[in-house]
Amino acid sequence: MESSKEVSSASPWIRWASSIGIVCLVGLGCTQVPGDGGRASIQGHVEIEPRSVLTNPATAGAPYMAADEQVFVIYGDNIGPDDQVETNHEGAFVIPWLRPGHYTLYVYSEDTTGVNPPRDMAVIREVVVEGAREVVVLDTLRIYKRP
Repeated sequence: MESSKEVSSASPWIRWASSIGIVCLVGLGCTQVPGDGGRASIQGHVEIEPRSVLTNPATAGAPYMAADEQVFVIYGDNIGPDDQVETNHEGAFVIPWLRPGHYTLYVYSEDTTGVNPPRDMAVIREVVVEGAREVVVLDTLRIYKRP
């Protein structure tokens, strides 16, 4: 009976540890996985380059900041997006409260390759957050749209 009591009292702790992303193995210590729950952040800007003909860079107009665009983030080796943020009126975004680790950020653009039928393409950046309080500032993410 007492052993089942110990198991049931351990279950909330295990659920709590896994919910904050801590993986502990006896004798090996604890490691944190990428994701939210830290104090680091990633920030950047998204800009739009308008093109009359998407496949022809010569038809490009002056780039401008992309307001209200969705920026997606994948934590570590996960497959789908784990979070998303929206750019502000100046095209800026911040993904706060991250732990050290590898992240993939992407934003969708209209296709510039000329495939038929046209589809959106992802503009992707791989990011490594190394410090617990690090602020990673990305180069501008450029997407393409018809004017």
